Amino acid sequence: MKAVVFAMVMAVSFNAFASGNESDKQELQKLLKQTQSLSAEFEQQVKDEQGEVLQTLSGTLKLKRPASLYWHTKTPDESVMVADGNKVWYYNPFVEQVTIYAQQDMVDDSPLLLVLDSNGNQWQNYRVIADNNRYFVEHETNGSQLELAFAGGKLTEITLVQAQGERTELLLSNVVLNETISDEQFVFEVPDGVDVDDQS
Repeated sequence: MKAVVFAMVMAVSFNAFASGNESDKQELQKLLKQTQSLSAEFEQQVKDEQGEVLQTLSGTLKLKRPASLYWHTKTPDESVMVADGNKVWYYNPFVEQVTIYAQQDMVDDSPLLLVLDSNGNQWQNYRVIADNNRYFVEHETNGSQLELAFAGGKLTEITLVQAQGERTELLLSNVVLNETISDEQFVFEVPDGVDVDDQS
């Protein structure tokens, strides 16, 4: 579950963020705002603080403003996460369980949701430093660090480093921007016979 929710920086020292730049934050928000939707394939690696690979995943994702997300890992372990702006559904077919969260409560834990929310109040909790098409974002209280990398205006890498040093690297490929994505893509139908844990 952690790998999916945190499905997203190069370890940058805390001091580098002490003078978080408001203009860098505005620049990143403007760049993100230009992306009304995004579809991509991804390869994800989770590494420990020593850099050892703990988990490798691949799959597809779709993002749509203002707050919709579809995330499907295919190999080696299938999982689905769907967010519609109000709730987040996380489905693990192996254990036949769906867990439901309030989306607002998930933004601090899921950088993908922050990426969608370019104007929201959650940004007040983050410092931003820009460096050559990379944006380093740090949460002011929980110590998590996010890096977003762009090429040709497209988001190509998302990396998260948690406070204890665990690192999740997400490489995007076949990125398609601003295509029309039906709202039905972000509706989750609970499969028959699956347990539901509603924490929303």
